[in-house]
Amino acid sequence: MRISRFIAKIICVIAVSSSVVLTGCSLVAPEATFTPPTTAPGAQNNNNPDTISVSVESADTSETTDLYMATESLDFSDFVFIGDSRTVGMGQVLDLDTIAEIGVGYSFLMAHYDQILGLENKNIVFNLGVNDLAHVDEYIEFFQRLPEDFCFDNHIYVVSVNPTSGSYASMNGDIDYFNVQLSDSLPSTCKWIDTCSFLREAGFGTVDGLHYDNQTYELIANLIYNNVMLYQSLGY
Repeated sequence: MRISRFIAKIICVIAVSSSVVLTGCSLVAPEATFTPPTTAPGAQNNNNPDTISVSVESADTSETTDLYMATESLDFSDFVFIGDSRTVGMGQVLDLDTIAEIGVGYSFLMAHYDQILGLENKNIVFNLGVNDLAHVDEYIEFFQRLPEDFCFDNHIYVVSVNPTSGSYASMNGDIDYFNVQLSDSLPSTCKWIDTCSFLREAGFGTVDGLHYDNQTYELIANLIYNNVMLYQSLGY
């Protein structure tokens, strides 16, 4: 699946470039502010010898906002975001349709399996994994076993686990390992969106090292939206 990962990275680059052409407007700061949980994420595989060691610090995102359309101009009406506290936060800031809870991971997918499979004619965005990075094999199996009719009735997108900073920066090696393993193993029915690489290049802001500030949530939403539109324009 390395070719699909390469295509996904190209799409990310095109998404950023195309958004410059589409607009020059800056993001509108939302009124809602997400208050993150105080608990740390769940099980982490910090002793894996194959983990890539990467350290990331928070960065000012003000210089990147002109690359994006104002989120209020984007139509998320046919999107459903499935995930953890980061998805909860993005959903609150942008008023998204979500199936998400704080502190969850793979077991949440299984607990809501029937609800997820009941979705039709949606852009379904899976955005979780940071709470149980050691369970990448279970995530791989989940996506590989999604029923064909469900994938036919919807567009399925899997977003990379995004980077951390500060006291959570030690997780970034495991995040890289998780992202590589998952993106290399996704079936053709699931499209990969690599927001993690972009955030590392462009910078990102957090409120605690793990959960993002409102502007970064808007940046992530823009990148996901542009990737989805570009995938679909290419017939995926």
